[in-house]
Amino acid sequence: MTEVRDPDWIEARLLAVREQVDAVEEALLAAAASVVTVTGVDDEPNFQPGRVWGQNLVSGLFAADAVPGDLEERLAAALSTRLPLEWVPVEGLDWAHAWKAHFHAFPAGQRLWVRPSWVEATKPEGRVELVLDPGMAFGTGQHGTTRLCLEWLDACIDPAQAPEVLDYGCGSGILAIAAAKLGASRVLAVDNEAQALEATRANAAANGVEDNIEVAFVPGGLAGRGPFPRVVANILSQTLIELADDINAQLAPGGELALSGILKGHADRVREAFPAIHWTGQVDDGEWVRLDGTREGG
Repeated sequence: MTEVRDPDWIEARLLAVREQVDAVEEALLAAAASVVTVTGVDDEPNFQPGRVWGQNLVSGLFAADAVPGDLEERLAAALSTRLPLEWVPVEGLDWAHAWKAHFHAFPAGQRLWVRPSWVEATKPEGRVELVLDPGMAFGTGQHGTTRLCLEWLDACIDPAQAPEVLDYGCGSGILAIAAAKLGASRVLAVDNEAQALEATRANAAANGVEDNIEVAFVPGGLAGRGPFPRVVANILSQTLIELADDINAQLAPGGELALSGILKGHADRVREAFPAIHWTGQVDDGEWVRLDGTREGG
């Protein structure tokens, strides 16, 4: 690792071919990277969902005091091969703000329009706008798994029914805010990271839905709150498997569930971890999938 005086951030960089990008991205997120970006080797931003190039520069940003010492081993295990990994010290806030150039406003589903707070873009007529600033929490909506969850919320929340919604692993709060803006009567957003809860509260206030969203640490924040008729969890596959009993317990009989953050090759393992769920569909975005189901007993 290159030595500099007291860097604030460390960026892990490696070159990956198209077929390796999803596994590298998942490994970086699992290692608690604050931000992961994918660009072409000519440094062209990757704006289009599911789009990657033949050769890609994948970067993960880590706080300097939280760099995982086993990252090279994690990546090698995920790829079944070892790729050269470059560590780049980053001073001050330059990198932490420069990554924002990779994000843009976009539509999701039939009703939503998601706009990062630093982007100037006119909302299309008839759409509901969400304005997001993730801070150091994961979730601007650009990633395919988040888009899949936004589309699910758009399709399954009817304002006339005003269902209650649980966002399990809220990150920046984008899914909780989308649920509230689409017509949910009450939303509980839970996470185990303080930065995620802080970002969710700030984004909820910026979108004028702070009174509709309760933000709490998990698991304590779930006590006495459920069950919910709608539950969405956009978390990595292994974490979904580990939390399966907790998530299932929060879904009301007959309630609808969406799970994402899942690579295609892991989908069957995730399904098997939820035996009480009747699976109704799978929606793909590149190598990532969303699993849709309902809880038996409704």
